[in-house]
Amino acid sequence: MNAPELHIRVDTREKGRIIKRLEGLTGVTLDFTEMDVGDYLLPGDVIVERKSATDLILSVVDRSLWDKVAKLGSQHSRVVYIVEGDLYAARFHQQALDIHRALAAMVVGHDVSILPSPDADNSGMLIYLLGLASAQGGATAERPGKPTIRRDAQLYLLGALPGVDPDRAEALLRHFGSARKVLAADADALAAVEGIDAERAARIAEVLEYSA
Repeated sequence: MNAPELHIRVDTREKGRIIKRLEGLTGVTLDFTEMDVGDYLLPGDVIVERKSATDLILSVVDRSLWDKVAKLGSQHSRVVYIVEGDLYAARFHQQALDIHRALAAMVVGHDVSILPSPDADNSGMLIYLLGLASAQGGATAERPGKPTIRRDAQLYLLGALPGVDPDRAEALLRHFGSARKVLAADADALAAVEGIDAERAARIAEVLEYSA
């Protein structure tokens, strides 16, 4: 079976591992051009902006994020932010609540999709799969087991916790049985879950217990 063809327009400033990852995928053609906004333009006028967690937080601090988000939204049908790294690692004295507010405003106020990624390799695969999905009009293959929308929503919620990737979100939900029980758990209970070490559990508990 032949791999589907996917044409992606790429800003000339994008280099390194992510480009090598995309170039290594069968059927992918990259067209490098100087883009006014965004880093990757996918079929269906889906624009992808790739940011490190540090750069995203800096743009929140200096408030440049909102002009960028507004410009992306005014020029393209769908805006996706891929954020590489841990948004909740200590830096710039930012508070978790500030990050939560910014993410909420991006999603609700500006209709931006935000996808976490640990590194450039994973970002490349996200862009590839986003491109295929947008080329097919959003159609996706049904996953084994036909998971319910409610379960997917719980996994999505848990995946927003610091240091929790999709595998750890699955482990948390499997261990506790519901997202509500995960969010009510203390650090000791979280550390009992496979893949959640004591340091990671403490960071999750700290975010959940934070109050303004």
